[in-house]
Amino acid sequence: MMSAAAFLSTALVFLYITQSCSFICVSFTSPSSPIPMMQRRNSHTMYTQARVDYSAANEYIQAHYNISQYFHHNDCIETIHDGRRLQESCHNEREMLKENGLAIVASPMPKTQIIWSERDSVQQCYLPELERIINKLFPEKIIHLSFWNPMMRGESLEISRQRDQLLHTPTANIASLVHIDTDVGAYDSIEEILAIIDNNRVQNDSLASSSSVIEDVTDDIVSGRKRFAILNFWRNTGETPVTQAPLSIYSSRYDGDVAFPDAAPNVEDSKWYMFPNATRDEVIVFYQYDRERDQPSDLWHCAIEVEEKESDSVHRRKSFDIRALIVFDDEVSDNHDRFSPERTSPVLSFEESGCFCDKQAAKRTGGEGK
Repeated sequence: MMSAAAFLSTALVFLYITQSCSFICVSFTSPSSPIPMMQRRNSHTMYTQARVDYSAANEYIQAHYNISQYFHHNDCIETIHDGRRLQESCHNEREMLKENGLAIVASPMPKTQIIWSERDSVQQCYLPELERIINKLFPEKIIHLSFWNPMMRGESLEISRQRDQLLHTPTANIASLVHIDTDVGAYDSIEEILAIIDNNRVQNDSLASSSSVIEDVTDDIVSGRKRFAILNFWRNTGETPVTQAPLSIYSSRYDGDVAFPDAAPNVEDSKWYMFPNATRDEVIVFYQYDRERDQPSDLWHCAIEVEEKESDSVHRRKSFDIRALIVFDDEVSDNHDRFSPERTSPVLSFEESGCFCDKQAAKRTGGEGK
């Protein structure tokens, strides 16, 4: 059975098989003159409107935190804004990511062909590119970096079996259900989170001193109070720009010094974004967690339905995503620490959460996806 923390990346989006069983050259422009914050806030350009399904997210939060209707609606039409236009109002991708929790970065496909279905090919040909992206996005010192949970997704794919995942990249369908990947604050200990990462890790050797993530970073996070974050790196792997079931991301804003799950997003200040026509030479980066309270993170996301054109039927979406655990050489202060012992915990026990997840997975069909 699954823990409460694992549920949002499992029963909400149906990948509980891979989550808890044993089973990143970017160019950045230099700032010239500051862009007024009001001007940036007025850069929200509507791109489309789409149906957004909050039902699974509401069910999860109700069951685990006893909060009714965290999102005001279970199912509604939302305005989806153009993330590219918003990013144009920022100096560079780094500023976009810091202020909004998401960004799109240029990332030309490497000369060596990546076989996305083979974990070794992803490790050797793709992870070095993601490391370069991370080093550009985060000039601060990084003391640990691990990649985990690689996934090929597509409208015609199904959840792959566990026995295939040691050598081959898991597969899953896309998901129209709003979700976050990992409810980090709900874990009882950092070791529980790191164990899941260890079980589904794609080895990168640059910043790992041992074969175990737990051995590498537990002391830094617990005793050293180091800041850590989880980011998702999403890439179109098709030959054509994404027009079908594009990834949409909710840049959440809260009133006051709070964050998920202690408050619901301010619906006036929070916006849904997508990056239209994402190509195979771009990577969408977004936060799934940051220990630092001031950083927009825990970004809800899903695939959305857009108006279908006749030609789209032969260009179904294909994508690859992978998560990164990043530990920074920065200590988080008491009043900004989201992973303090006093953080809000779920009302369900580990066993109760597992039963809830099993029931949710049984109720729905399809696979986890973005």
